[in-house]
Amino acid sequence: MRFCDLTLAYTDTSGGIRTYIDHKRRYIAESTDHEHVLIVPGQRDQVSRAGPLTKIEIQSPVIPGCRPYRFFWQPAKIRHALERSAPDVVELGSFFVSPWAAFRYREECHGVARPCLVSAYFHTDVAEAYVGAPLRHFLADGVEEISDTLGGWGHKLSDAIESGAEATFGQIFRRCDLTFAATDAQAARIREYGVEGTRIVPLGVDLERYAPERRSAEWRRDHGIADADLLLIYCGRLDTEKDVMLLADAFTRLVLAEDCRAPASAADTPPSRCHLMLMGEGPLHEQLARRAEQVPRLHLPGYESDRARQATALASADIYVTAGPHETFGLAVVEAQAAGLPVVGVDSGALRERVAPGTGRLGRVGDAEAFAANVRAVAAERAAMGAAAREHVVRAGYGWERTFELLLGIYADAFRS
Repeated sequence: MRFCDLTLAYTDTSGGIRTYIDHKRRYIAESTDHEHVLIVPGQRDQVSRAGPLTKIEIQSPVIPGCRPYRFFWQPAKIRHALERSAPDVVELGSFFVSPWAAFRYREECHGVARPCLVSAYFHTDVAEAYVGAPLRHFLADGVEEISDTLGGWGHKLSDAIESGAEATFGQIFRRCDLTFAATDAQAARIREYGVEGTRIVPLGVDLERYAPERRSAEWRRDHGIADADLLLIYCGRLDTEKDVMLLADAFTRLVLAEDCRAPASAADTPPSRCHLMLMGEGPLHEQLARRAEQVPRLHLPGYESDRARQATALASADIYVTAGPHETFGLAVVEAQAAGLPVVGVDSGALRERVAPGTGRLGRVGDAEAFAANVRAVAAERAAMGAAAREHVVRAGYGWERTFELLLGIYADAFRS
């Protein structure tokens, strides 16, 4: 069979969705007789091939304020790419222009009695993360201090528009032959879009690569982090939906209070220095860089494309921090746990499922003071919590081979029927 992923969320600095697709392509190339086609927006029209793997880039404009992400804007070119590559299964990873080209391609296949499936993987809660939450921030949160009435109207308008987005995306999901989600909670969320029958396919992690044994004192020294220092790390997009500014706000409180004591410190040992490393790129990079000029030990190393070096960075840190309330699985969190890190996050989305008791702490969304307090608490127990986090991931059986055996098995059954 020939499988296709059709998405705009695949760039040189992408996170979880790219990781999922890259592992899928590797699994198909190394463990099956199938082929894979990846169709993404790009700077120019071009096609590249490597054995059973094909990548088609369609010239597309940059999304304003979200460089390097681009958006499909010519559905006819997507449909022509599908016609030329002729996949049997098209998996949608974005839900704006591309679904309609995929549905048209499926109709053409059916018109000549050729089987074709179109599916959707619920990687991102689009209605909430990209419609409801930004509107509430713009229309309600900013005016509540001026007028509770205006703030209330803003919330109502935002909720109404988000409901409309749910209906629109729900219509797209219902036209698909299959829908997938990584967790039960996200399958429940997609039911709020009006979609039933979503199949659960958990994502995976390379447990050999992401392991506590990769911890490196040399890596810490190279980044100016002493053995007794406490390193908080985040790996992901520096964007509003991830609420990375809250991480900077909480870290600023810790630095100003000089209260980030290393868990192994004796009573007569001075408090350790605290560091925050935000590993990634995104539209908030410049704002964070200005903050780093004012707050010491806030590191912005950029995006790490080498997965081995990223795994070393995680294992060499002490606590993983994340404040994004819209995670649908939290792949970076699982990688950090596999590397032996406890997690401090927010009580929302998939983090409720990822951060089991004894492996970290979750606090209120948007509360920097509570976040800083949770960092202090976890720092005091980080060795035990980190070991428990690693054990939790291993026991859960998160592995990419299991993920794609399940996914391709579902496709094979659906294709036969």
